[in-house]
Order: sequence, then C-alpha cells, then structure tokens
Amino acid sequence: MFSSQKVFRLSTAFLLLTLMTIFAESATAQNNKLSLGANAGNFVSSTRTGSMTAAQINGRLKTVFGVNAPSPATESVDLYKISYRSADENNRAVNLSGLIALPRGGAPKGLVVFNHGVIADRRTSPSRFTGKAETSETELAILAFASGGYAVALPDYLGLGDHQGAHPFPLGAVNSRSAIDIIAPARSLASRQKTAVGARLFISGYSEGGAIGMWTVRNLERKSGADTEVAAAALMSGPYDISGVTRNSLIAPTDDQTKFVTRLYLIAYMVNYFHRSKGFKLTDYFKPSMALTVSQAFKGVRSDKNIIKRLALAAVLMRSKNSIDNVITARFKRAMETLDASDPVIRELQKHDVYDWSPRTKMLLVNVKKDIVADPANTDKAMETMRRRGVGANSLRQLVLKDENLTHITGTAPALAQARRFFDEGFTGLRDAP
Repeated sequence: MFSSQKVFRLSTAFLLLTLMTIFAESATAQNNKLSLGANAGNFVSSTRTGSMTAAQINGRLKTVFGVNAPSPATESVDLYKISYRSADENNRAVNLSGLIALPRGGAPKGLVVFNHGVIADRRTSPSRFTGKAETSETELAILAFASGGYAVALPDYLGLGDHQGAHPFPLGAVNSRSAIDIIAPARSLASRQKTAVGARLFISGYSEGGAIGMWTVRNLERKSGADTEVAAAALMSGPYDISGVTRNSLIAPTDDQTKFVTRLYLIAYMVNYFHRSKGFKLTDYFKPSMALTVSQAFKGVRSDKNIIKRLALAAVLMRSKNSIDNVITARFKRAMETLDASDPVIRELQKHDVYDWSPRTKMLLVNVKKDIVADPANTDKAMETMRRRGVGANSLRQLVLKDENLTHITGTAPALAQARRFFDEGFTGLRDAP
C-alpha cells in the first residue's frame, strides 16, 4: 500500500504530467491549426481526378518529345482538380479552378506554375485533364516538369474551368492573379496529401500563358517574402507587346488563309470579351455579318475548332479574300492602325504590355522562329528593351527554336523541353535550339 505522502507525491506528479501533456497537445494543435491556416491561404477544395504511372509518363515522354525528351520519371504522378479563392477583373471575390500534379515520392525541386495558351473551350481547361494521353498543352507541361521532381500547378484562369464569366483575353495583368493565387493552395494541397514539395518556385507559360507568366513574375517581384520569391522563369512564345507587335501582326496584310483565320479568331476572342464583360457593341468592331457570327460562335460551350470553322465560313461568305479589312469596321481598322487610345479596346491593350521592365528573376525567353500566331518580334522586343534597361546575360537569355517546320502548336514540346533543362541546370543546361 502507498503512504498518503507517496500518494500525494504521485498524484502531484501525475497531475503535472497530465497538465504538461494537455498543454503540449494544445500547443501542437494550435501550431497545426496556425500552420494549416498559413498554408491553406485561399484553398477551397480538391478532388483527385486521375494519375499517371512512371511507365506511362516515360512512354509518353518518348512519344511526344522524341530525342529531346527530358530525363525519365521515377515516380507516378497524382492529379487533383483544385478550387481556390481569387478575384476577377473588377476585384470581386470568385472561386477559380485549376490542376495540381504531385509526384508520389515528393517534389524536391519545388513548384512550377504553368500558364496555358489560348483556348475558348472550357472543357479543355487544365482542371479537366485526367491523365489520358491526348498531347494537350496540359499533358505536355506535366510530362516536362512532374517527371523531373517538380510539383505543377496549372490555373484555368477567369472564364475557363469552373468559372462562368468571360475570359479576359488577352489581358495578362488580369489573368496573372489566377496564377499567383494558386500558389498557396497548391502548397496546401501537397501538405494535406503529405507530399513534400521543395521551397523553390518556378514560373512558366506558353503563348497567352507566356505573357501571363511574365506578368506573374513581375507582380511577384513586387511582393516580399520567401513564399513568393521566384527561382527562375521560362516563358515561351508570348505576346508581350500587345499594343505594338501583336496589334500590328493582327492587322498585317496576308494572302495566307491559315494566318488570316488565326488572326480573325484572336481578334474575335478579344472583342467578344469586351462585348460580354463591358457591353461594347460588336457592330462597332465587326461588319454586321461577322458581328452576328462572333456573337453566336462564342455562345455556350463550343470547341475552338468549331469556333474557328464558324468564323472562317462567315469570312468566305463575306468574300473577305483573307483580308481583315473586309471583316472589321473602318473605324476599328483606323483605331488599330493608329493605336487610337480613345477606343476602349486599344486603351486596355496598352495597359497589358509587359516587355518594358527590368526583371530580377533569372529568365529564359523561348520562341519559335516561324511562329505565325505569336509574332517572334514580341520576344525580340522584350529582349532588346530589357537589355537597354541593363538586364544582362547572367539573368536573361533568349533561345530561338530554329527548325522552320515547327509551328506555334508543334513548338510547344521542344520549348517545354528547354524550359525543363533550364529549371534543372540553369543557362548551362540549355542545348542549341532544334
């Protein structure tokens, strides 16, 4: 039997131990709660939507990248559709969707935020990708980066994925918020899945996503803190000079039907956004027959191919002779030719140029030599302007994909291969452009 004194000492010790345990558990719970809150940020929800085994990834790497394939994967990759809080162009709170790719063995090299190119069909948004072989830009980005030990976050953007508004094309500054706001949720999701992701942050993007990526880097450099410090950026075939190079290329004369239809699609997409979001009249920008076609082509859910076919057929019926002049109004033609800022579309375009600044981030700019969608002069102008600002070769370089058979579409894979090497090894890892 215990003496009363021993019982008192044991009881006191037990009480102290119990209190210490309670305090420790409380502190741990509080720390976990604070940590989760800090990491969760604007995270809303996530759903695992697919996976890719290492064997599948490596087979696809060989198929789509060929001899330029990045080093093979050693881990399977899980895909998660994510919902997160952001803001629209009017700074109103919205929920956006995106895709997160997490290698099962962890992503020690860090997180890549990849910004996709021009699409109007929300069914092809990154969050809809489930791992099936389809040679989409989303698949290519996951193959390029997740195979090499990176987690990948792909925002759908405003007006795509689950968001039902109009997509602000081609307003890179607006769309960059989608990319910035997915960073914390991506890291939160990795934490919830007990997947270790390295602290380094990388930004990439192709086509429209190249300009969005450039804006993302620029806006992140204005922030402070380790969570927003960008280790490197690889931006590819982007329309960095929207109001200059891109504007001129859209209205340049051409006898080539492919060039004409491509430019018509881009102009129609742009004007349709301002029509839907700002109430601008389509007939102020397009001749009546084309205005009617644009209003119908972008209604509901249609494939980009279907939209382009509708626009092309209307142009043929209008006897446009592959001339933009014959489908847009004389007033809009003058505004485009003279960069008339009294026109609200032109005024908005000027706000979204992103070539005239001095990045601190190590940056690689890649472009396709014969690109008829994103004029290579965009990349040339960004390089020339940044060099004049004093940005040297130790932090900014250009790589031109010289194969004249490459198009804007077929140039995606080789551009991504170079981006992966740049993220892995810096400028020294780059090969001569194919």
